[in-house]
Amino acid sequence: MSVDLEATLERPVAFADVLNAAREVLSVMLNVSTVPALAVFADREYQQGQRVGQGRRLEPADIMIGVPLTEGAVHFEIDLPATGDGARFMVIDGAAEGWGSGRTAVISPYRTCVGVALATGLALATAQLAGGRYIDEQIGMLSGCHAPDHVIGRTRLLERGDDFTVQCERYLRQFSHLNGWPEDRSIR
Repeated sequence: MSVDLEATLERPVAFADVLNAAREVLSVMLNVSTVPALAVFADREYQQGQRVGQGRRLEPADIMIGVPLTEGAVHFEIDLPATGDGARFMVIDGAAEGWGSGRTAVISPYRTCVGVALATGLALATAQLAGGRYIDEQIGMLSGCHAPDHVIGRTRLLERGDDFTVQCERYLRQFSHLNGWPEDRSIR
């Protein structure tokens, strides 16, 4: 099962702003006061699904997303070092790929509650900042709702919690149609 979340990019945004906004969105969405730090990596190597190369850590202040791409897609990995979870973040330019003119951020979470919550926060923050739509057709947490602020308002946890990983699991368990998916709260 594919579990990508997407955000359309109507205007370019600084990736550092996306990461800061994602932490704010996660704080509101999960009703926590502290969201762990995020780290951005590129050029990681994998063999048979196992990471064999750490890649290089990037400074997000130097990255703009939503700009026209001349050579395929742009790939990053967003890590939560505190939990071992993360998400892959890819920006696709429809014009460069030959299927349209818009740009889209596609976020693929690690299949844990923390990974999916992180990807959701990233997609919502990206859509907010870039004036785009939030698209969750594959997981279907809240079907047919594409306005980031509306999704946050309708799905945010009302019960405050201190443990980020517990709140990530609580967030996903509110969607009973997911039948307890993902099973694991976190990598660690």
